[in-house]
Amino acid sequence: MEILKQLYLRLYIIVLGMYIYLGKGIAYGFFAEVLLILGVILIFRYRKNFEILWDKQMQLLVVFILLTFFFILRGFSAYNPLDVIRDSFIFNYALFAFIVFLFKDDISVFKEGVLQIYKYYPLVQCVLLLLSFIPFMEELELFPGRHLLYFKYGDMAVHLFVVTIFSLSGWIKYKPRYEIINYILIAYLYMIASSYNRGGMVGFLFCFVIFYFCLKDQSLKQKMREYLKWFPIILLAALPFFAITQMEENFQGRKAGFDQLKDNITSVVTSNGDGSLEDNKIWRLVWWTKIIDYTFGGQYFFQGKGLGPALASADEIVLDDTEDELRSPHNFNLTILARFGVPVFLLWLYWLYLLIRDLFRKNTTQLSFVYLIVICMFLFNASFDVFLEGPMGALPFWTIIGLRYMENTFAVSGEQTVQNKTISA
Repeated sequence: MEILKQLYLRLYIIVLGMYIYLGKGIAYGFFAEVLLILGVILIFRYRKNFEILWDKQMQLLVVFILLTFFFILRGFSAYNPLDVIRDSFIFNYALFAFIVFLFKDDISVFKEGVLQIYKYYPLVQCVLLLLSFIPFMEELELFPGRHLLYFKYGDMAVHLFVVTIFSLSGWIKYKPRYEIINYILIAYLYMIASSYNRGGMVGFLFCFVIFYFCLKDQSLKQKMREYLKWFPIILLAALPFFAITQMEENFQGRKAGFDQLKDNITSVVTSNGDGSLEDNKIWRLVWWTKIIDYTFGGQYFFQGKGLGPALASADEIVLDDTEDELRSPHNFNLTILARFGVPVFLLWLYWLYLLIRDLFRKNTTQLSFVYLIVICMFLFNASFDVFLEGPMGALPFWTIIGLRYMENTFAVSGEQTVQNKTISA
């Protein structure tokens, strides 16, 4: 591999690890955006040897990126250019799915880098959580007004799911004693994440059930059944740590604890006693209904509200519990609908269909199946939180999308497989 690609690969893994481990604490450093620009430059630099999978899914991604360019031009005439560019990354982050193909000649090295990040995720997050209790660390900011150890618990649930699936599938390997410790850490962190975020809690369980029942590898399914006998021990080992964890309430009045965990579980299907969790559902439903009304049944059917406006303000949604003006309705799909209109939204749904249908196909390989179930977890969380709109969710999501396409297209040695159609730049 050329020296520039080697350096870029290392930089890519470092930046990816920073976003997976630290998330929102470094989201305003524009590391992902710089990484994206460098990647695009390298694509042009190595365009003669650059090959990608060229099927309907990748073609649609190109369509989304090109349409975004025209929406940017439209937005410049009415809104702050910085806000327009910021909103354009809804689809511009998809360029990472193409940039990953720069590493087609060294797939195993790149994939191993991604797996190493996730291998140590539970341990690193527990250490960071402990550090956050130190008074000095409570004031630590890498960027003004942005706490370095700011945990988004929905994001945490996503990455815990990725570790779990990669570990069960044998992609991440531990020594037996460390494997048990790792699952204890996962259980502990999952209970904390579930105390603060219902979407992550439900998404983990929902996607895990799909993983188990749609799994075609019978040996792996049998292995998972054998692991069930260890579940009570793992849970009992994690519960004392969860019980003694004392964390402050967040801006929604939630904190880690068995009572909060119980309220979150029951509130999924009913309202809790103080109504706070119910209110959190209501404002989302009201906002989502507004978006559907003014697009499918209103004047923004074809073009949406475009890039640039803060959607909470534009849609007259008043929220008292957030410092920043919300630019997304906590649903990535409806963000696309609100900003781009119905035609682009329907194209996006078609792209999702092409992606997710492979999860249930008989000829889907185990390799592709593992990637797809992980992708589903990202999409589930993005349906209830601001996730794929920013780099902390978008960078790992589009990286995994690109890695799946690349591994399905090229063998580990870098040779092109016969059954997939590729195109050179």
